[in-house]
Amino acid sequence: MIAAAYSAKDRKRWDAFVRNSRNGTLLFERAYMEYHAERFVDASLIIDEADAALALLPASRHDNTIRSHGGLTYGGFITDGRMRVEKMLRTFDAALAFYNSIGITRLEYKAIPHIYHQAPAEEDAYALFRLGAQLLKREPSAALHLLDTGLPGKKRNGAARAAQLGLRLEQVSTADALMALINTNLQLRHGVSAVHSAAEMNRLRAAFPRSIEIFHVSDGDGLLVGGAIVYVAGPVAHTQYLVASEAGRASRAMDFLIHALAARYREGCQWLEFGISTEAGGQVLNEGLMSQKEEFGARCVCYDTYVIDL
Repeated sequence: MIAAAYSAKDRKRWDAFVRNSRNGTLLFERAYMEYHAERFVDASLIIDEADAALALLPASRHDNTIRSHGGLTYGGFITDGRMRVEKMLRTFDAALAFYNSIGITRLEYKAIPHIYHQAPAEEDAYALFRLGAQLLKREPSAALHLLDTGLPGKKRNGAARAAQLGLRLEQVSTADALMALINTNLQLRHGVSAVHSAAEMNRLRAAFPRSIEIFHVSDGDGLLVGGAIVYVAGPVAHTQYLVASEAGRASRAMDFLIHALAARYREGCQWLEFGISTEAGGQVLNEGLMSQKEEFGARCVCYDTYVIDL
């Protein structure tokens, strides 16, 4: 088993492996990983066995620390059906030996949450235990199980009221108007801007037209009052951005939007996921934000980050 650094010549086989894996998503395709390449020093690995890729590790270097990946929400080993528990132990050994040889002293490993697994793929969890990895962060997200969980009655009633008021959902091809609304809301409430610019979001959507979808909620006069940017990642429809304007909140635009998204993605996905609700590496829970998600019937899914000192 051999660990080797990813290079541009590996791009085609990297992306092919991600698409055929048990736990890969669009976040791990190189077009997504590299849209902000200037911000990170790539330190991704390909683990080969018998001259064929057995596992991939998306990663970035931060001084003497490797993070999997510094620019992604999650990013553990990507594997296919050939992976076994014993092989994962050797996969970690090969990866750690490689990183140690280039002066790395610490690995921060962001496990891929189980809802993104298209088949069981938690061999890494056992390997982390065997290696004495310590839990660095645990960040609760919230996900609605689309196959057997409907929206609570209050939220269904809110969606119906919004429809009576003339709200409508439209899928659009560019993010400019919605990102402007998102940034207005973020500036008013928190004094910050979105992680992505409109230009970045448009580039990503153009690169992944089947996996990144943009929705507007408009009122009867055609005014934009809310919307969403959704990443379709295997069994998960992940709301990268959700927003309702002040007018949208008054007309129950969020109830309308979540009801519509749940109906849309129930056919092809198992989960509608709303993202983490913590700060300070999981130490501070935004109780109000988490409660809003739980009111739609969503329940906790944890994003875990582990640390191994080499």
